[in-house]
Amino acid sequence: MKIGIDARLYGTKHRGLGRYVKKLVDGLLEYDKKNKYVIFLSKDNFDEFNNSKAKKVLLDARWYSLKEQFLVPKIIKKEKLDLVHFPHFNVPLFFSDKYIVTIHDLIINHFPSSRSTTLPKWQYKIKLWGYKTILKHAVKTSKKIIVPTNFVKKDILSYYQVPAEKIEVTYEGYFLKDKHQPTAINHFNISKPYLLYVGAAYPHKNLERLVNVFKEFNSSNKFQLVLVGWQDYFYKRLKKIVKDYKDIIFTGYVSESELSGLYAKAVAYIYPTLHEGFGLPAIEAQAHSLPVVSSNTSSLPEVLADSAIYFNPKNDLEIKKSIEQVIADDKLRKILIAKGRENIKRFSWQKMIKETHNLYCRIS
Repeated sequence: MKIGIDARLYGTKHRGLGRYVKKLVDGLLEYDKKNKYVIFLSKDNFDEFNNSKAKKVLLDARWYSLKEQFLVPKIIKKEKLDLVHFPHFNVPLFFSDKYIVTIHDLIINHFPSSRSTTLPKWQYKIKLWGYKTILKHAVKTSKKIIVPTNFVKKDILSYYQVPAEKIEVTYEGYFLKDKHQPTAINHFNISKPYLLYVGAAYPHKNLERLVNVFKEFNSSNKFQLVLVGWQDYFYKRLKKIVKDYKDIIFTGYVSESELSGLYAKAVAYIYPTLHEGFGLPAIEAQAHSLPVVSSNTSSLPEVLADSAIYFNPKNDLEIKKSIEQVIADDKLRKILIAKGRENIKRFSWQKMIKETHNLYCRIS
């Protein structure tokens, strides 16, 4: 069988989605000794991917663009594939070959606010209509839908009329750098015990509320809050809100070894998000023996089970009390760390690869 994967988001530059695509592609090429693969890449990551086990093809079309709608079907069709995997919902409306799609969440349906974009409202309304049209098309015309949690599966079924058996739940894995390797994080100006957050600063991530709660919690200036993520428009906007408050640190992009060091030396991982399809950073935090204080919404109770302290992400007092609880109670911290180590045994990239490969074979 000849399988194509749209890997234009391949690489850690593209946050959690990029990591998923990288693990998917690299893992399949290592695991699958029978099928042939064609990997479609963008100009940004074409040179980053080098694996003699697959053919790589340049697909120079930006995500969600008009060019994508016309060029992607044309380029992919030339390869005469038996199956195509789109690891994101942006499947062109004119694509008619056999394909499966991974849908990581329905954030677009739950948070359509124009605060989630830099565009003028009238432009964003058009773009939002396009997003939803493409998403619906992917749900309806794909052979199978891969989702990272049962929560996302139920969410899709609540919005779209599709058979439940069409949706496959495949948990993701987590990154763990050898914790015995020394990793310098001194250049981040961390000088106190710190809480850690890793991820984007989109409005649904709820970081404005987090920084305000942290300021109140940290009235004695004993702690720092470290926010790890690309310095895009939303992080820059958050920086303006924080202004000169020195106990909140914005690291920008970090390498995997730096990220490992930040996880390993934090006091706790804080996850204030309003909506997540999986919540990969919380699992990575647990893999680094870090207690997790988390929002109680969406997929997180499924993914974290009883291994985290939960709070209502819209309640400042609950967030503050949860942080205080995990910092003050050393016995609780040890319990959470132990439960976290048990919890992560449910997740691995190797398991995700095998389940995805089995799905390819079933629908070939």
